[in-house]
Amino acid sequence: MKSGFMSSVCPKQTLQQLTASAQQYGYTGIEFRVEWGHGHGVELDASSADLQNARRHLADAGIDASCVATSVKFNTNDPLDHESHQETLRRYIPLAAEIGAPCIRTFSDPLPEENEEARNEILKRAADSYAAVNDLAAEHDIRVLVETHTNMRAHWAMQVLELAQASHLQVLWDPGHHVRRGQSVDEAHGHLQGSVAHLHFGTAGPGEGSMSEEEHARVVELLNADGFEGYFSVEVINPDDSDAVLAYNSRQFEKYLEAARGK
Repeated sequence: MKSGFMSSVCPKQTLQQLTASAQQYGYTGIEFRVEWGHGHGVELDASSADLQNARRHLADAGIDASCVATSVKFNTNDPLDHESHQETLRRYIPLAAEIGAPCIRTFSDPLPEENEEARNEILKRAADSYAAVNDLAAEHDIRVLVETHTNMRAHWAMQVLELAQASHLQVLWDPGHHVRRGQSVDEAHGHLQGSVAHLHFGTAGPGEGSMSEEEHARVVELLNADGFEGYFSVEVINPDDSDAVLAYNSRQFEKYLEAARGK
């Protein structure tokens, strides 16, 4: 079980500055948020040489590329929209492989809350889109992730996985979103157990965010019991004090992990 952070915590930092921040605060992974003009340079318009240089720099610094966080989204019934996002995802798969990131974040939300029939139609079309890129993901050994984001409940994310039957499709668990909407950590974990490849974790500081310390600790406890070997990646977007966010969440992660391993 490892700790990392998304480049959104330090959006202006270059790759070299991001790895220095990771080393300073004890993180071992960086999740690259693409498409938002961050300073890291890991983007679709980067040259192969640039990406290879980035991979070498990460290796020399002892830092992993934990994930590539995209805006790819499969949440409509428009075939042309799905085709467009499939094509974008097909471009990100080799990019992730080139920098050594094991997974790519995508969305399939927001979804219709009350209309089950409409929601199921969208989830089925999303599953078809994920299945359509699975061979390429398998070729590059990249796991494509559907995030429990906005109103995506854990059981709806699992519905996508079950419909897609895609060997390289898993879940990015962001518990804060479903906790905010009344689905507890334990209920969500009951659906997701064994399918989580990456976790979004953390708050801007004490008492902030939609989850309590006890709920954060419970996430760590449950995944530790599962033998989870992926990343807890801090996602705080454009904070006023990046250093404070990194320092606080590093301390919290170590506290939660120590407690989980002591049980």
